[in-house]
Amino acid sequence: MSMKTEYRGHNITYSENSDEWNCYDIGYSNISMQKVKAKIDAFYLKLRKASAVQCYEISGHGRIQKTESTIIEFVKTVEQKAWSTGKVTRTDHKVAVVARRDGNERASRRETDIQMLMPETEEAHAAFAEAERLYERVVKAQKEFDTAYAAIPRVTLADIEALRNIKEGEADA
Repeated sequence: MSMKTEYRGHNITYSENSDEWNCYDIGYSNISMQKVKAKIDAFYLKLRKASAVQCYEISGHGRIQKTESTIIEFVKTVEQKAWSTGKVTRTDHKVAVVARRDGNERASRRETDIQMLMPETEEAHAAFAEAERLYERVVKAQKEFDTAYAAIPRVTLADIEALRNIKEGEADA
């Protein structure tokens, strides 16, 4: 009678003849089941590294920037449902991304939505450059607006002196 188990979708069987655990899917055997599982984990790590996708994390909240990144893993799909109907209103795809962010020397891993990533293509870089150009116009327009808004004359107490006198007269009565 041979023992069997499954790990990450791979069958691992124990052979009494050789006194080893075998995972034929990856062609590996060892007397320790932990080592067979570690080999399966290493197999997936190598597979993920070979399949990693270079991209840019983009941000447009308060400033526009892009950060060189690498997608290293698909994490999950999340469906957002409307509370009133229960119908799916949006589907988000979460991925794990590694990047050096905000001047840090070390890269860090973060889960993010795939919609926050830009591919490494000429078309994407051109679109980002256009967004940067328009963002600079928005910043300049916002500064001009702030200056113009601050220059609008305001009502002063002198303008409402009669109303103020009435209020003060009510307080005296």
